[in-house]
Amino acid sequence: MNTDPYIESILQHRTAREKRLLANPRNWFSLIGLYPLAEGQNILGGKQGESINIPGLPQEFSANLKLTHGEVSLVEGTSALLVNGKAADLRSLGTDRDEVTDVLSVGDIHIIVIQRGERLFLRAWDLQARAATDFSGLNYFPVDPAWRITAQFTTFPQPQLLPIEDMIGTHYESRFIGRATFSIGGAICSLIAEENDDEFLFSFTDLTKTDSTYPGGRFITTAMTENNEVVLDSNLAKNWPCAYTPHATCPLPPSENHLKVHIKAGEKRYTPHH
Repeated sequence: MNTDPYIESILQHRTAREKRLLANPRNWFSLIGLYPLAEGQNILGGKQGESINIPGLPQEFSANLKLTHGEVSLVEGTSALLVNGKAADLRSLGTDRDEVTDVLSVGDIHIIVIQRGERLFLRAWDLQARAATDFSGLNYFPVDPAWRITAQFTTFPQPQLLPIEDMIGTHYESRFIGRATFSIGGAICSLIAEENDDEFLFSFTDLTKTDSTYPGGRFITTAMTENNEVVLDSNLAKNWPCAYTPHATCPLPPSENHLKVHIKAGEKRYTPHH
């Protein structure tokens, strides 16, 4: 392999990813809150004491969101409230799992309803949040071509539905379709592959989580294989969004993918001013 073009390609990939992360003003760095919705009335406002108090909302603002049997409706709202950029109409709201996700906004505060398992939450952004406006880049290990590893891939006779837990305690099943086996420093390692559209997704932790990488895990995606091999490029290992905000709902790696080696490659812990 010609090392210089490879290193340059990884650096370009990282730069492009950072641009994508910030392309939408509602991004992980401008995310300011995650609020569970209770069955019945949920009073949303800028005053302390409201059932849902979102920093940045005007003191005089209020809205009433009603959760009934898994459906959230806007039943009341002051004039400052917009839905999808227009004057708010009182109706049921589309969640992030629906074809159209309705966006509530009051100035720079944007809010949507998200569904995780059977639970519904409000997710809120401040488009002028300092974590977004002061973003200065992610943090990485130096690129090392040695971490581009070819692994043997064994497809499971039948896809396996395995339990996954996310950072907020929601449990669900995901479809795993094979196992990659490889060696690091003489240690035999393996990762099970989750089906992710037309890619394999490997969500994992390794021993660098104790001091230099995000403890909640990282992930690598790679092309599906037809020749019983996959390329695991740890220089492309990425953090889950929970590394950037406490208000994300990321999956935790399956127990099978807790590696007992140090993967000193890819993305490190996020620090706003590294």
